[in-house]
Amino acid sequence: MRKKKYWKNVFLAFAESKGRFLSIACLLMIGAMALVGLKATAPNMEQAGQEYVRQSRLADLFVISDYGFSKEDEAELRAVKGAKSEFTCFADAAIKNSSQAVRLFSMPVASSQFQLVQGKKPLKKSELALSSNLKDKYHLGQTLELAKANGSQLKRTKFKIVAFVKSGEIWSQETMGTASSGTGQLEAYAYVAKSNFAGPANLARLRYSSLRQDSFASKAYAKAVSQKQAGLTKRLADNGDQRLQAMKKQAGQKLDRKESSLKKQQAQLTLYQQQGGQVTKKQLKQLQAGLAKIQAARKQMAKWPKPSYQVYTRASLPGGEGYQNFVSEISSVAAVSNVFPVVLYLVAALVVLTTMTRFVDEERQNAGIFRALGYNKRDVIQKFIIYGLVASTAGSVLGILLGNYFISPIILRIVCMGSVIDQVPLKLHLSLVLFTLTAGLATAVLPSLWVARRELAEQPASLLLPKAPVAGSKILLERIKPLWRRLSFNGKVTARNIFRYKQRMLMTIFGVAGSVALLFTGLGIRSSISGIADRQFGQLLRYDLLVVKNPQASQKAQKELKAKLASNDVERKLPVAFYQLQEKVQGSDEAQAVSLIVSQDKQLGGLVKLDERTSGKQLQLTKNGAVVSEKLASLAQVKPGDAMRIKINGQAAKIKVAAVCEMYAGHAIYMSADYYEKATGKKYQSNASLVDLKTRSGQKISQFAARCLKLAACGAVSQNQSQVKTLKQVVNSLQTVMIVLSLLSVMLAVVILYNLTNINVAERIRELSTIKVLGFHNHEVTMYIYRETIALSLAGIIAGIILGKGMHRLILQVIGSSQIMFNPRVDLFVYLAPIGAIILILCLLCLWVDRTLQKVDMLEALKSVD
Repeated sequence: MRKKKYWKNVFLAFAESKGRFLSIACLLMIGAMALVGLKATAPNMEQAGQEYVRQSRLADLFVISDYGFSKEDEAELRAVKGAKSEFTCFADAAIKNSSQAVRLFSMPVASSQFQLVQGKKPLKKSELALSSNLKDKYHLGQTLELAKANGSQLKRTKFKIVAFVKSGEIWSQETMGTASSGTGQLEAYAYVAKSNFAGPANLARLRYSSLRQDSFASKAYAKAVSQKQAGLTKRLADNGDQRLQAMKKQAGQKLDRKESSLKKQQAQLTLYQQQGGQVTKKQLKQLQAGLAKIQAARKQMAKWPKPSYQVYTRASLPGGEGYQNFVSEISSVAAVSNVFPVVLYLVAALVVLTTMTRFVDEERQNAGIFRALGYNKRDVIQKFIIYGLVASTAGSVLGILLGNYFISPIILRIVCMGSVIDQVPLKLHLSLVLFTLTAGLATAVLPSLWVARRELAEQPASLLLPKAPVAGSKILLERIKPLWRRLSFNGKVTARNIFRYKQRMLMTIFGVAGSVALLFTGLGIRSSISGIADRQFGQLLRYDLLVVKNPQASQKAQKELKAKLASNDVERKLPVAFYQLQEKVQGSDEAQAVSLIVSQDKQLGGLVKLDERTSGKQLQLTKNGAVVSEKLASLAQVKPGDAMRIKINGQAAKIKVAAVCEMYAGHAIYMSADYYEKATGKKYQSNASLVDLKTRSGQKISQFAARCLKLAACGAVSQNQSQVKTLKQVVNSLQTVMIVLSLLSVMLAVVILYNLTNINVAERIRELSTIKVLGFHNHEVTMYIYRETIALSLAGIIAGIILGKGMHRLILQVIGSSQIMFNPRVDLFVYLAPIGAIILILCLLCLWVDRTLQKVDMLEALKSVD
């Protein structure tokens, strides 16, 4: 049988229903764009990061020794099973006539190699490879001169720049962590020959062969490397004591030889004097002074601190903040992609289902004609399959391309900004493409196939007759007599029609609810993360600097630091005991960095505001417990009244959680001096100061920090502004994702409401024509049908707000890293914006419906179809 008329009818189905075709294509395009755009971003980031790890041969664990490694230490680390160890030197220095801190590493051999950006590798002792973030400030061939510092391991201070590089370990180009020179914030790094360093290696890199198969961002890798870290830490636990004993023994032997020599000289002088010789007082005083110095040296030796051997992962390594942020952003984007685009696609798919169902109903009589002309059921069904296939394929393919090459690059550009991995290849993942195409086909083809098979079960004669309208029935509202009697005629008609078309009612409510929920979630996440930096570092932490003392400094040096902290630059200061802890908690594979701050002031001098987030209650330090930051309490699964175990300088202590305080970035424990002595059995002694400057500009803070670090009594300086910068970098990347998803949600809402309104008008055109002929004015005819849309949209808005709050809480739980918590509270704007967006769309569509109905030929619509 020739099917010329059949194929002509198929083409006419496309030509005569451009609006329907575009609606289906747009819905699936938006769904595919969100799904592919987010789902492809995290794997692309992970693959780019893994390739960078492979090329740089990045080490898995790092050991830093403050006294350097002895030969015994190196032998022990080389004996670690399954790991290749490499020993190198590093030191911090400030650029001369500048406060910029640079970390110099000796050239890597096999682990943690740098990536060459420009120039050549340093081959001579006087050559240097500088980090590429200073490429605009310096040029190849230029001499970089460093400031001389007391106790520095560097033998020379002048180097010729021969290359610009990217580090395998320091992934951020903007926030590189703290330094022991300059302003206290690391701003660059460099590589020089190992012969430029005096003393033993102080950094060991370990690369495990068993960990190379796991992705750097996977939970399996984090768990495995955490186990390796725990084992290595246990292995090195006694090295500090052994090294201290060896150092004391070596130093003691030197002092013994000197003391023996001086006593021998003293005995000779005494014997000479007894034999009648003359001995001057100066000679005797010199001998006594020498012996006194030896005794003083022995006393000082007794106070030597135990050498430390700290084991770090890639994330916890000093300067590893960029690596940690990159891994966290992969996790956050992946978590959002598992919730947001899936819900968005489901909403779009359900509306497409309704649209295709309506299409089959409209083609009922044409199907009857073809069946009467002798076409079989397969031919008739094929028409709907072709329509759904073309519409879904067009929308899905366009969405896949836009998601992968437009949405994903926008997200990647912001997320990777300031990272050494600034270029991420855009790979089209076959499995994701096939899934999206299959989902689109299932959404557009299967409903039409199911409805068509149901309709074609009737005889051709029945198909040629118009389908009977949906029968009305008594609704529950009518049984509530007092309420029903008070409704107007239009109100009663609207209520009955809403429940008369149950499928459209559910689709409208679900479509609006989905759009509102998605928009609420996107704006809610943006609201939750936008103000946390200002809240924590503007209202909760009111100090600018944490200045840590050098315990080995002389009395004179300590007085100089005390005078600096009492200068006119300082508004107020608070002496505290500060300890940096590494705690293993239940909710994280890696040990968490925890700041322990102990103070004699219960109010912490007004420099730290301790608030309970949910109630807003202001807290203070007590004698009966510690105040723990909220994120740490959540990870450790403790609440007020519970006990918590920590280690302070290697000594275990059990503390009681008195309260949980609001804090969004980092972990902290606050104690009163009385409770500290009670919990640890040690006497409180301040070793640091919280400092609030009169002028809080970034430049002034950096200048003050640089002046402090030049003093011998200053051991370290931590600036809050560097933490603010890191936090804002994370926040900005997530905000970009949320803005993109919010825009897609608005687009989805427009298409859904347009589509459902269009279907509603098309389904009931004869009904609308009837009431128009009965004397209804144009605007009354519009409102006759639009009241239902308004009522259903209102129900959808309420349901959407409830659903959105649930999605908002769910996503907040999965996007935060182990170091960052987001505020679950949202601004009023988050509630008003989705409502306003839906109202605006409804108003615009109302104008469109009103104009459309005015153009309809009512008498033509009322003509009989048989």
